[in-house]
Order: sequence, then structure tokens, then C-alpha cells
Amino acid sequence: SKATVSVLYWGKKKNTTKTLKKMSDEKKPEEAPPAVESSELMPTEELDATDGTGSKLELVKVKTGEEDEECIWKAKAKAYRFDEGENEWKERGVGEMRFLRCKETKRVRMLMRREQIHKICICINLSEAAPLKEHAENAKAWVFSGMDYSEEEDATRETICIKFTSPENAKLFKEHFETLGGPKE
Repeated sequence: SKATVSVLYWGKKKNTTKTLKKMSDEKKPEEAPPAVESSELMPTEELDATDGTGSKLELVKVKTGEEDEECIWKAKAKAYRFDEGENEWKERGVGEMRFLRCKETKRVRMLMRREQIHKICICINLSEAAPLKEHAENAKAWVFSGMDYSEEEDATRETICIKFTSPENAKLFKEHFETLGGPKE
């Protein structure tokens, strides 16, 4: 019997008609592949993990650096940083803004990781932050500055705006900021 088979050649799909043979009539694996002219493209093969041919993945424990800290408060927020060179706010990321306290030293830091990719976008020790200022146009946002350790390089002084999902969360952020050791106005 004949069947149409789709073969993928480096992103180009070709339909060819081939005669179906019994398993015993198929080429043996020891046989060399047919010679290919330099102008022809080599075929690629896609493997599907559902048929058992794909690789098996094992669970890997990731160290985040937060293992020795307790989460005191968290809320979903969007972070912006002020770019002085361009004189505008630039989005830093969306995620959960958290206050974390080290179990040994009792120091508190603000930490925010981007949703889905979990990259740190804000990491500021509360003792190194400036007092909170109300955002002029939004009751759900606070502005402050501090030494940000989120990048791999040395810490940089950043002006940050945190916008919460509700005015209630913004109010709770201010309360926790001030009671956990952040400077007051």
C-alpha cells in the first residue's frame, strides 16, 4: 500500500509518496545512508517525549538565598525605577513585593521577583532605604530610594516606585515599612 509522508528538511516540508513495507523489509541499521549531494539539505527528526523516546527530567532543588529568612508580609505589585538620564520612569517588573527578615541577624529587606521568571528586580535593605513619599497622582503607589542589590554588580542607588493592586495594600506596605525599621517621614 502507498501513503503520503511528510518529511521536514531544515524547516521545509516535503510530501512524498512511499510504499509501506513490512518491518522485515525495512533497511537494516548497519546499512550506510544514501549519498547526499552538497545542494540537498539533511533531514531532521523531531522526538516526542510522550512515546518514551524523550529524555526524562529530574527535579532539581534551587537555592534562592531566602531559605534562612521568614516572609513577614507580601502583596502583588508593579515596580518602576527612575532613569535620570532619560528623565522617565521605566518598568522594573511585576511580582510579589515581600518583606523578609533574616532569622539570624534580624535584618529586614524588601525583595521582589518577577512573575514566571523569578528574577530579582528589587532587593533593598530596609536600613538603607530613604523615607517613603506618596506618589503625587496615585493613592496605590509609593516612591522611595535606596541601595538596590538586584543586579549582579555592586549595589546602585535607585529611586523606586511601587504600585500596588489596591490602596489598602499600599497602606499596609507603608505600615510594615515603618514598623520593620524603615525610616519615617
